Amino acid sequence: MRTAGILAALALSTAALHGQARADAARAWAAAKAGLPADTKVVIGIDVTAVQKTQLFATFYPKLHDQPDVAKVLDAIKNGCKIDPLAVIQGIVFASSGERDDGAMYLAVSGVDRTRLSSCLQTTAQAAAPHAEAGDKPGDKPADKAVKVTIKQAGNITEVSRGGESGYFGWVGKDVLVVTFHATDKPSLVKWMGGKGALAKSDVGKALSRVNTAAAMWGAGSGIKELQPGMTARGGYGAVTYAKGQLSADIHAVMENAGQAGSASMVANQQLNLVKATGQVPVEIAPVVQAITISADNDEVRMKTSVSEEDAVGVVRYMIDNAGSN
Repeated sequence: MRTAGILAALALSTAALHGQARADAARAWAAAKAGLPADTKVVIGIDVTAVQKTQLFATFYPKLHDQPDVAKVLDAIKNGCKIDPLAVIQGIVFASSGERDDGAMYLAVSGVDRTRLSSCLQTTAQAAAPHAEAGDKPGDKPADKAVKVTIKQAGNITEVSRGGESGYFGWVGKDVLVVTFHATDKPSLVKWMGGKGALAKSDVGKALSRVNTAAAMWGAGSGIKELQPGMTARGGYGAVTYAKGQLSADIHAVMENAGQAGSASMVANQQLNLVKATGQVPVEIAPVVQAITISADNDEVRMKTSVSEEDAVGVVRYMIDNAGSN
């Protein structure tokens, strides 16, 4: 794992280094809403406390340890700081400009003190690369002995330096941590924290005003996409709620006008009813398909479904098992 990757992973995962008091997951959204720039195209929110109660989380989170680099960082934090990295993350807001490598995450945490965080981060960062990295010459010292990790604070930005490379993460108030997709790019961090309320005037911001941000997962996106001639989507929004072992989704696609929404709904229902009637779907995902309903609502196409956790786990497992098979 290269230095940049280590810094990026640490900046994200050390959000949960200290403290056990609960924090309001809505704080991540409040901070993101104030700081996200006008060119934001995608926003997704996750109530970590709610999600951790689901069977989906219990089933698939442990699989992160199957990834050597991820496991290395998680284990270093858990062993070095004596705490589960997810113990105090209460909420996450993910945002992107639509480009794969341009975005940030806002993490609501609790009980994090910068001084204690910095001390633990130094120890963890050093432990995250205990061997010489690719490119080291014969005779070079192991990375953990040759390179010293240092921490600097500058206003609301923390800099983590290791050798000739630095990673940055920011703070909004006392309990929201901001991490960009490029942890080593300080201007990127400044951009994703400096929107000054510009999000509210953007297309995705307007869509978010209709979203249930108290749900376990929610999100919105903007961008023009032609579904077929004369049928164009301009964005969408929705949420997934969790209660009593049931996952319910309510998703909206925003069309150019009510006529297009009606046409899109009719076409989608024709295709959905055909699939339901023929039964030509894998048994693992059949319960979800059967539960889907689609309707037009003014200029929107609305899809709703509600399934048990067991069925949702089956769908995700099927998707993972069949990924890349086509």
